Amino acid sequence: MSIDEKMVTDIQCIIAKAGEIIGKYFRSQEFVTKLKEDFSPLTDADKDSNRYIVSELKRLFPRIPVISEESDVPDYRSRSGWKSLWIVDPLDGTQEFIHRNGRFCVNIALVEERKPVFGMINVVTDGEILWGIPGKGCFTGREGRMEMLQPQTRTGKLKVAVSRFHVMEEELQYIDHLQERGYEVEIVPLGASSKYCMVAKGEIDLLPKFGRCSEWDVAAGQVIVEASGGAVVSVESGKAMGYNKPSMLVSPFMVFGKRVHEMILNGNTDFRWAPRVR
Repeated sequence: MSIDEKMVTDIQCIIAKAGEIIGKYFRSQEFVTKLKEDFSPLTDADKDSNRYIVSELKRLFPRIPVISEESDVPDYRSRSGWKSLWIVDPLDGTQEFIHRNGRFCVNIALVEERKPVFGMINVVTDGEILWGIPGKGCFTGREGRMEMLQPQTRTGKLKVAVSRFHVMEEELQYIDHLQERGYEVEIVPLGASSKYCMVAKGEIDLLPKFGRCSEWDVAAGQVIVEASGGAVVSVESGKAMGYNKPSMLVSPFMVFGKRVHEMILNGNTDFRWAPRVR
């Protein structure tokens, strides 16, 4: 599918409206929270945002199926032949939303032949929308203005993002590994897909992710990071992530910002690592 200006504008309108829907619940604090089968929370904001995004994507792009965290995922036999699909998280960071720390997002990604080719994230309370297209760059929009994102050029200590609610032992091991290699590390707790946006901006250098994670948590962020000069790679294979797999869960992966990715491309092997076997 050709990713043209009209498509970008259409998705920007959808993701902005979804942010408005979520924002009304956030400001009013009037919403019901339930637990899903996996014991993760689900709110009225998740459901209303999901209903709107899925219906609009189907209306504008009727030939492209949609997978969303808050909709039933078709079995793999029926979707294994899909060439293109949308992958959506209508409220990424529901825990962040409930705890009112402002770090929640809306994620929309287009996947073709198992590879994400377009991603957009709305960092709702910041009023900022970021999107990326491989080979064309990463862009940011705020209050009607759009500009190409220019990642910060940083030196000194490495800033490593970890989840605010679910830090894994393996992630702390990786940070220990970097310190053993002589790097000064600053740990930055962050929520939801705001982590990918800050990596794309150059405000964060690394994100090790070993906890439970699904394709809708990662796809849009991967495109944005890669379009800004970074990389997202599977720890197991050392290669880029693939999507629309039999399981929507993703294996452990690493997110490298432009600064670290350039070091790796220049031959630095310090960032290669596997969890210690106990």
